[in-house]
Amino acid sequence: MVIYEKLQQRLPEFLIEPVTLNNLSKYENIFFSNDEYFMITDGRTATKQDCIETIEYADNFPEGMCKLIGFSEDEDAIAFLSLLEGYPRKNTLYIGLFLIDKQFQKNSIGTKIINEVIDLAFTSGIKTLKLSVQDNNVSGYPFWQKLGFKSVKRTKCNGFYNISMKLKHSWEKN
Repeated sequence: MVIYEKLQQRLPEFLIEPVTLNNLSKYENIFFSNDEYFMITDGRTATKQDCIETIEYADNFPEGMCKLIGFSEDEDAIAFLSLLEGYPRKNTLYIGLFLIDKQFQKNSIGTKIINEVIDLAFTSGIKTLKLSVQDNNVSGYPFWQKLGFKSVKRTKCNGFYNISMKLKHSWEKN
């Protein structure tokens, strides 16, 4: 699926584009504004290097598998989404990272974006969406539950549980 163009059609109020090292400066404030996320995952606030490593992480996958998507409106970067198509299995879409700039949180933008990603994935033949979230992510974990993702595995980590979650198309068996 050509996700950038298809999402652009579904969410015309945003400019939707690949995030690369060339345009990362436009989107890095999204990382910097999500202090809670980086404090619980890394024990510190985000750095420029964290932003760069997030973009370079895509190189660890076969070409075209990892999509780094930026959402902006009137030059304001609003959201960053990392997706892996066909990971860990064919017909699966893995949500690697989803961040909303703090000033745009709590007004349903994230829900709107992810609902469109879910619908697009299922109408494109994807059968399952997967992700992982820490149980101490007090914003993230309930967000994914609200969207219908179910916990399938809990793995004990350093003082928290990493929760694997999935959402299957309604005609798929759980």
